[in-house]
Amino acid sequence: MTNSDNVSDASAAFLAAVEALAGTLPNGFVGRGPDGALLAFTRSRIPALNGILSASAVPDTKEIGPLCDEAEAQAQQVPWSIRLRGEPDAEIVRIAAAHGLHTLTRQAFMLLPLEEERDVTKPQEPVSVRPLHEDEFETFATVLGAAFEAPPAILTSLYTPLVLGRPFVRAYLAEADGVPAAAGLAILTQGHAGLANIGTLPGYRRRGLGRAVTEALLRDARESGAHTAYLHSGEESEPFFQQAGFRTEESWSAFTA
Repeated sequence: MTNSDNVSDASAAFLAAVEALAGTLPNGFVGRGPDGALLAFTRSRIPALNGILSASAVPDTKEIGPLCDEAEAQAQQVPWSIRLRGEPDAEIVRIAAAHGLHTLTRQAFMLLPLEEERDVTKPQEPVSVRPLHEDEFETFATVLGAAFEAPPAILTSLYTPLVLGRPFVRAYLAEADGVPAAAGLAILTQGHAGLANIGTLPGYRRRGLGRAVTEALLRDARESGAHTAYLHSGEESEPFFQQAGFRTEESWSAFTA
């Protein structure tokens, strides 16, 4: 299998993960375009989890255009986005702008083969890391809300007890000094683990808690049969995940309002 195949497989697993997440929520919506692009709405306030996702190396404008019309009808006041592999062409930019999505950002798409042996850096001090149960959804939202400077209500509307209790969702919590201080989750689909929302409280950073959560998620994924982990990273967090062994394979583009 070539590296391009690995990226394509991970991209397809990412779409499957968002589809599973949206399909779990009572008010969620999922659909597919004729060439496999995903239209999914979790109806959360997170634009990246509402709208259109294409795993095609060359997105088809004839598919994206009609899906945008449907997305606009489905949005019902929630923010949404178009997320694509690679660099969008001028027609995609035009279509996005016609639907009010004028902001273009890019994120690294990073992969880590889970079958490779890795050196794991231990935390600088004792850290308790454990699976987070569905009835702790408010703790999860409180930690990540503070970590990402977001209202916890945004997270509780998405990571509900129903979602956190699904077998394909694995959430972990790290505690230091008896305080819930870091958290994160992975979604397992198609032999892949998609890591997301790994965050640490500001007062507990640079103590290895985020890395401990990351390693717990990777270990869980490996033991569950996943062969590859992937994630999307902003420029500021890319070095952190590189230290954990992830490699940037390509860039994704996202259009938001």
